Amino acid sequence: MSEVRQVPLILPDLGLDDSTLRASMWLVPKGKPVYRGDRLLEVFAGEVTFDVVAPESGVLSMKMVDEDDRIEVGQLLGAIVASEELN
Repeated sequence: MSEVRQVPLILPDLGLDDSTLRASMWLVPKGKPVYRGDRLLEVFAGEVTFDVVAPESGVLSMKMVDEDDRIEVGQLLGAIVASEELN
């Protein structure tokens, strides 16, 4: 049996003014499988939208921010339970 491993989703430094960063829209519901590189969350930064992508394959197990929440670089956005079966 494989070990359960939580992989945090952290907002990376986008090189933008933190005061304008907002969680725009979750693209995957909690509890759904995701694959490395899948788009998970749109982040609105002024007039630009960026995607937070899955760092590993697994199941989106936790969402720590809601749509339209103000967010900051380094903030925990959610987590994925990693799954070797989805690689």
